[in-house]
Amino acid sequence: MASAREPSPSLRPPAGSPPTTDATPADFLPRHVLPKDLPSAIKRLQDRELDLLLAAVLAEQERRGRKPAVSAETSPKRRVKAVAVSLPHAKINAVRAAFKAGVTPSRIARHFGISQSDVRKALAE
Repeated sequence: MASAREPSPSLRPPAGSPPTTDATPADFLPRHVLPKDLPSAIKRLQDRELDLLLAAVLAEQERRGRKPAVSAETSPKRRVKAVAVSLPHAKINAVRAAFKAGVTPSRIARHFGISQSDVRKALAE
């Protein structure tokens, strides 16, 4: 016997049909899912691909009316002298991209397994 709360199968909308609520057109677009290990996937990107990704993220933030994260150049905090960092070029780019995306230097250091001073040096270069 069917439950009083569930409509009969003939009254249910088809599985692929959109909901009947006040949904926006964006709700019907296919959703893109990020990789489960996004930092590892980003490490595999070439420099050009990373630059394109960053540009797309910044453009989308602007489209949504969100302010981009404050970069090291515009930050009123004390300036760190540029010193050569012994990190691979790809890791330096990833550190910069994470910082521009709004991730704090301490989290960047923890995630990449480097010191906070190396993060500051990479951002200052």
